[in-house]
Amino acid sequence: MCNLCERVLSSVGRSVVTIACGASPFRTMRERMIPAAAGDVLEIGIGSGHNLDLYDRDRIRTLVGIDPDTKMLAMAGRRACDLGRNVRLMEASAEELPVETQSVDTVVASYVLCTIPDTDKALTEIRRVLRPRGRLIFLEHAAAQGKILPHVQRRMNAGWRLLAGGCNLVRDPLSKITNSGFGLDCLTERNFTGSMRFLGRHIAGIAVSDTQ
Repeated sequence: MCNLCERVLSSVGRSVVTIACGASPFRTMRERMIPAAAGDVLEIGIGSGHNLDLYDRDRIRTLVGIDPDTKMLAMAGRRACDLGRNVRLMEASAEELPVETQSVDTVVASYVLCTIPDTDKALTEIRRVLRPRGRLIFLEHAAAQGKILPHVQRRMNAGWRLLAGGCNLVRDPLSKITNSGFGLDCLTERNFTGSMRFLGRHIAGIAVSDTQ
């Protein structure tokens, strides 16, 4: 793929992700889950900063957001400035977190495990940086169940990944989380409906490392 095509697709992907992740079902789930973050908080894949206005200022001691996309980080920076939110933004990948071991109370991952190239490595890194009994707050879409929709997702996946910045329709992040040494503290699970039905299941919860 030529450099121009890559730049165009990257720009389109940012727009699609920013608009889609601000849609009502995502916002409703964010409002339900993000205020539970407490202490020293790390948000992976902070993107354009959709969660910034939802963190409880009385519960947060420090807030760090990472993302591999510098343009997304710039958008998050502008949003943080508008909100008067003190957040440290860093360009980094979830697979190599620039954070000290056992230095974080809460990790937030919202609609990002679908895109991270190596989810297993990212979850290992999340466990590394969490303090004992630290929590992972996750909000994700997951592969659909049944007979017809999973087939539709598989057929759509390649094109959707190009359009939506690498977002993968056929992953099962919940299995990834539970198989990587986390135990579930709570879980909400429902199906997307209407025009978002192709996204499959909508899941959110809090996980705690089994070995901490």
